Amino acid sequence: MAAYPSFFPKLNPLNLTAAMNASHFPFALPISPRLSELDALLRVFLSTVVSLAFVHTVVSRLPKKLPRLIATLPIVYLFFFLPWQLSSICFRTIAAFCLSWICNFKLLLFCFDSGPLLLHLHSLPHFVAFAALPVQVRLPESRPSKDQKCAEQHHHQHSFSGMTVLRVALGLSVMFLSLWALSTDYAQRRQALAVPPLYTLLMFSVLYIYLAVGTIPVSLCLGVEIEPQFDRPYVSTSLGDFWGHRWNLIVTATLRPAVYWPVRSACLRLLGSLPARLVATLATFLVSGLMHEMLLYCLTVEPPTWEWTGFFVLHGFLLTGELCLKRAVGPVALPRALKVALTLSLLYATAVWLFYPPVIRIGLNSKAIAEMRFALD
Repeated sequence: MAAYPSFFPKLNPLNLTAAMNASHFPFALPISPRLSELDALLRVFLSTVVSLAFVHTVVSRLPKKLPRLIATLPIVYLFFFLPWQLSSICFRTIAAFCLSWICNFKLLLFCFDSGPLLLHLHSLPHFVAFAALPVQVRLPESRPSKDQKCAEQHHHQHSFSGMTVLRVALGLSVMFLSLWALSTDYAQRRQALAVPPLYTLLMFSVLYIYLAVGTIPVSLCLGVEIEPQFDRPYVSTSLGDFWGHRWNLIVTATLRPAVYWPVRSACLRLLGSLPARLVATLATFLVSGLMHEMLLYCLTVEPPTWEWTGFFVLHGFLLTGELCLKRAVGPVALPRALKVALTLSLLYATAVWLFYPPVIRIGLNSKAIAEMRFALD
């Protein structure tokens, strides 16, 4: 195993509460051993609501750019630390994804008078919900009449919640079956053959459940239509189709205005249209890889191996190659089924190489089962 700098902490994730009191832990606020997970969740929730209420009522009245940025940076800093109040790897990683990544990017965009939060300044509950949760409102293509709008909204709320509940139930079934299969003797004996596909099902089901559950209260309580988080990624015909239009769309919608468009605009005059597009794509995947590495650190509390960063940087280069190939030879006339098979095979092969090894090494499925048993006891 490679040697890592000594300033990276090496801790036991199952004893994180005690570890957070250690002076060498660089990313944690002090936590009392008596503080229960429910108390910690309440603290994180209240801190998030108060911080975002401050942004809505005070920061929004400041001039954009530097004044807003100065007032917002302490909250951005706080949101990097709040997830470490939670000892559960599940809650900690979810909080890091919501606050340290998605919410912080939305706040930084808001400082420069950009991003989705500008749509929700009219309402404090809307602003807090759409800042803290990985959801985005679906913008209407046309303006219907008031009666038609109410009828459509009522129909959407019931159909959306019902369909989402069914999909969450299906996702839970897949998750529990995957966890059970990973714990069998066959999976332990044939790890190279059985574990990667089971982790594919497990990670997709967990991510889908989490993102879908977050949309239900927002849609029902605020009466708005939410953009779907996924659009059948299993029928992607290219890497651009998968990353740009089908997979984890809230991340795509956040990275595009926060990284892609600023980098492309900055490089356009210096490099020209196509090179600027390629550089912006690489920069976007690099940032995505670094943020995923942060989430992996929340899961493992181990020195970073940069495998997840490498996975996304690799796909950045693969996607730029795909763009150059399309620019050079035009659309390739292949059967749709073949393009889907090639795309999914490439995604799976690179995931087995770089994405799955870190979570397999720490036994993520065993830790998840342990946390479930602890929660049920």
